[in-house]
Parts: sequence; C-alpha cells; structure tokens
Amino acid sequence: MDLIIVGVDGSETALAAARTAATLAHTTGARLHVISATPRDTVDYEDGQHHVQVDVATEAEQIAQEAATALREITPDITSGAVKGRPADALVSEAERLGADLIVVGNRRVQSAVARVLGSIATAVAHHAPCDVYIAHTGR
Repeated sequence: MDLIIVGVDGSETALAAARTAATLAHTTGARLHVISATPRDTVDYEDGQHHVQVDVATEAEQIAQEAATALREITPDITSGAVKGRPADALVSEAERLGADLIVVGNRRVQSAVARVLGSIATAVAHHAPCDVYIAHTGR
C-alpha cells in the first residue's frame, strides 16, 4: 500500500476518521494525503448593508493543514490540500488523480434512510471509489 486518502472538515468525527487513516498509514508504511473539500473558492454574504466575500478555499486548505500537523505524531509522511467539490466527489476524484490505494471515511453524517447504515459520504464514496474504502467508526 502506497497512498491513503482521508477527508476532514474541522469536525471531531472527521478527525477521528483521520486518526484511523494515520494509524493505517503508519502500520502499512503508506503516505497519507489529507484533504478538505470546498464546493467553490469563495462564498458571498450580504446582510442588506454589507457585501462580504469569504475565501473558503483558503479555509479548507487551513483545515487540511491543521489536521495533517496534528496527525504527524502518528505518522510523518503526510501531505494535505483543498479540493474543489462535494466531500464524496472530492475524495473519489483525488483518489483517481493520485492513484490512491485506500480512502478512509467516517460513518457519521447520516442524512437519509439509505445512508443510515454507513453515512451519506461513506455510501457515495463506496459506490464510486476507484480503490478500496475503509469505513472508520467515528461515533455513535
């Protein structure tokens, strides 16, 4: 195994899945690539008086970097980055682009009856991944 990919969004459950990915990377000698997905580069907010444009791509990059820094105590060979797209799509496209051997996802974020078993992101990744998928138990 050469490369494992995991996604983070700043939540504790995502970090729990990332810790599992880091442990797997350490155990197998694989590199770990941590990503944070963003639907677009910027988001516009208006409150009637002010217009503010927020750089969400930079925020996503920071989330991925912070997670990677925290995970270096488990395994040292980590890269990180922001990927444009919805979380499941971003994980699958990054796995395809980099030739990943494994995608690690958490089992939280249940949003529909179909997704109750694994979680919506895990379900989508499992259906479309170009490689193996490891579903980490990230909470109750």
